Amino acid sequence: MRLVVLPLALLTSAAAAAEPVDCDAIENGTVAVELTYHDADEPSVLQIYRELSGNRVLWLKTLNGKLVAKGVFVDGILTIGETTSAYAGKFKSSTITYTNEGMPRHFDRRSDLKYSSTSSVVYADGSTKLSTTTFDYKFKSAGKEAVGSCMLDVVRGETDRVDQSTGKTSHTYNMYFPQLTASISGRTAEPVLDDIKTKFDPMMPIP
Repeated sequence: MRLVVLPLALLTSAAAAAEPVDCDAIENGTVAVELTYHDADEPSVLQIYRELSGNRVLWLKTLNGKLVAKGVFVDGILTIGETTSAYAGKFKSSTITYTNEGMPRHFDRRSDLKYSSTSSVVYADGSTKLSTTTFDYKFKSAGKEAVGSCMLDVVRGETDRVDQSTGKTSHTYNMYFPQLTASISGRTAEPVLDDIKTKFDPMMPIP
């Protein structure tokens, strides 16, 4: 077993550099929040912008920073998406509109649910794709947990999805944060939360 010993001065410096988090504003307000987490060795960053209406805009950076996605949620339901990436060709960017069936407004993730989502995608080269995905969500547990330095509600679940046009299936492990009205997910196991911030640089599309 390797033991790594850090000098006390280094530990003190790192603690001093950490930005304080306003937990009350996170729980009871609409302050913007950034979550950093990882699934296996893949890091992701999620920025959450909440509105008084209950709607929200999410920005996600993933695939080792090669993909940035923006999602607009109305009444807790994803309606519009945009992506930009470091890739060339049709996948350089896309715009997506979603039509959902069976998803209730402001779903709290505390019960099982089957629903579907039809996405209409326009890619950077002008090509399009229309597809429907069915979701089978299973509620697992709920309770208050430490999220960084804050105690927040956390709802855990798992989802099986099927792309109806290809038959391709996938499974995700989900963590939903009711106060943030946002969730993170992992493909290989439950995602591991690394940090929560209320002070950060807003995410931008990849040029």
